Amino acid sequence: MAFAASTWVMCYALQPSLTLARPLRALPLAERAAPVFKRTLEIAAAQTVKMTKRVPMLVKANPERLTLGLAESLMFRGAIKPITFGGKLFLSYKFVQWTKRKSRPVRAASLTLSARERERGQHAMLVTA
Repeated sequence: MAFAASTWVMCYALQPSLTLARPLRALPLAERAAPVFKRTLEIAAAQTVKMTKRVPMLVKANPERLTLGLAESLMFRGAIKPITFGGKLFLSYKFVQWTKRKSRPVRAASLTLSARERERGQHAMLVTA
């Protein structure tokens, strides 16, 4: 969640579609897609206005920039998903190893206790026999 929020904030502040994608505006595809993009952005911004009224921090934020920042952050996170997936998998593996190391002394103590109980039981069997 923190990663998603931080990429959204980063894209809101940096506006990659205006800064990094500036050379792509000259392409013919961009001219044909512009009306659809603007219409979609207006609809999304209207929905964002409704949602930001519930969050006091976002009331003063520009709804179009919020929407565009969200779309940019989703694109960014989608592009780096192969890297983040591997990283999450590695961190999960390390976390499981860490929890096993931390639980080993507890398990060892319970195993020695059961070994003592078995010894007492065998000793009791030998005494009665």
